[in-house]
Amino acid sequence: MSAPDRAPHTGRLAPYALDLELSLLLSSAAPPGWRSAVEEAAHLLSERYTGAWAELHTLALLLFARTYTGDRTPRDVPVEELRQALDDPSAGENGAVAEIRQALDAVGQGYNSDKPDDKSPLRLIFGPLADRYGGSIPWSDEWDPVPPRPSPLDHAAERLVSYLAAYEAGHRDSPSSVPAVGDGPLYLEAETVFIASRNSLVPPLSAEGRVSPVRRLTIDGPVVVCGTDQRQRQLDPAQVRLAVARTLGVAPSVQGAYTIPGTLYVPCADLSRGADPYEFNWTLHGLDDHKKL
Repeated sequence: MSAPDRAPHTGRLAPYALDLELSLLLSSAAPPGWRSAVEEAAHLLSERYTGAWAELHTLALLLFARTYTGDRTPRDVPVEELRQALDDPSAGENGAVAEIRQALDAVGQGYNSDKPDDKSPLRLIFGPLADRYGGSIPWSDEWDPVPPRPSPLDHAAERLVSYLAAYEAGHRDSPSSVPAVGDGPLYLEAETVFIASRNSLVPPLSAEGRVSPVRRLTIDGPVVVCGTDQRQRQLDPAQVRLAVARTLGVAPSVQGAYTIPGTLYVPCADLSRGADPYEFNWTLHGLDDHKKL
């Protein structure tokens, strides 16, 4: 492994900036009407957005569920209708979950037990949002089940009900301040790609579980694909985009083709979003300190 070049970016990147979050939602494989739902949700939240991703995802999915048939546009859905749909006083899962799940099934973006590795973007967006168990349930817990708890969507719905109740009617017709995010995936090519944890630098595993050099990545909404058409579960799309922004000095939401002149170091998915490998990885931190001498 050759000594890496330090990233040119100076200052801290906003890990939940609205343009980045939009790029993680918008996918070339999404059904018609999804982009409009995402943009309308961002418009409704633009005045208060501070990185609460679950609110944006919840509102976008609900707007899509109410308009995917094409009978009306997301802008046609009244704010009060959205508030009522999310205002579920019953205990347990918010009622909007069933409506969203039904809409995703109708457009072929729901969970398919025959294709558990399906890369349907809306399914990948909806899954973590509606998760009431905090991820995969360990095998040992199957005999002592973990009780469900409120999902990110459940919490987001409570906040959105309060926000939409106080939403000023005329504001929706004001010019949009939502950042423009282009269409299409982000294509990357590097000498190699490493996943960085606190004490290791390893290349992503292949679909068969083998370690193999990775040079090309495609980031398309919530999906990362390595070289071939194999979804890469180890790489988080937000971490990849922020790593590219840090390395090349571009916006995290960019689309198009980019070349990394060297190695791309991507933080592993369980580290905080936007973590800088040169700050937390022992090897890279030591190399960076050596360069400053």
